[in-house]
Amino acid sequence: MKLRRKKMNEKGALEGLPLYLIILVVVAGIGTAVLAGWMMSSQTSDLGRIEIGEGDSIINTNSGQTLTILAYDQNDNPLEGATVTLEGCDVTEIGETDSDGEARFSNINPNLPSSANFGTIEVTVTYTGSVTTTRNAQISVQHA
Repeated sequence: MKLRRKKMNEKGALEGLPLYLIILVVVAGIGTAVLAGWMMSSQTSDLGRIEIGEGDSIINTNSGQTLTILAYDQNDNPLEGATVTLEGCDVTEIGETDSDGEARFSNINPNLPSSANFGTIEVTVTYTGSVTTTRNAQISVQHA
């Protein structure tokens, strides 16, 4: 058995494979590698942890208090664009964290039934980065 050497013909084909097809495959491979690298480098942060502002973890009814919720990414940097929801004790508020990772809610006036001594406001923070992540916390409410 004799091995034959492959050679190019006059039309730029290598044993029947057009040269433009070879170039197309090479360019597509390079393009895919560049696109994959770009996508990996532009991956967004994910929600790491949340905090309730100092002094905001216990509030009184009818207080008109301002609450601050802080969101951080997995590297402990402030996280912008997280959705923050407060629900409970006649409070329903939705906000978004700013560039400092803070969502501020002004004039919060929770109410408790007269038979209850305490209640809670559920804090839910949701962020869509490479995945959608939700973190929860609670704010205690007591009679003034």
